[in-house]
Amino acid sequence: MEQRWLRWGFRAEQVPAPWGDRGPEDRWYVGPQETAAELLAALHTGGKHTRAIVSGTPLSTVAAPGGRFPDDGTPRPTLGWILFHVLQEYARHAGHLDIVRELTDGVTD
Repeated sequence: MEQRWLRWGFRAEQVPAPWGDRGPEDRWYVGPQETAAELLAALHTGGKHTRAIVSGTPLSTVAAPGGRFPDDGTPRPTLGWILFHVLQEYARHAGHLDIVRELTDGVTD
């Protein structure tokens, strides 16, 4: 998600599978050969890219055209808007995980 919003979106880098498509007919596919350690390493690598992008960049900086956001006159978001959206995405997904945990063990406190 950070790759899609910050590398492809904000910087307009051409990245493979910006929507996260990895498997046949499925997004965010995890293959049977992939380990939790490999997935965590990929997550941390993505975090390093994010920190490199946002370090020293003013929040008012507008996303570059050519990646997620075309150069067709449509307003492109600022880095601040993108980071707030990324924060919201993480919050939603953390909430989803909490619901799964509650359904699994019944604990709600």
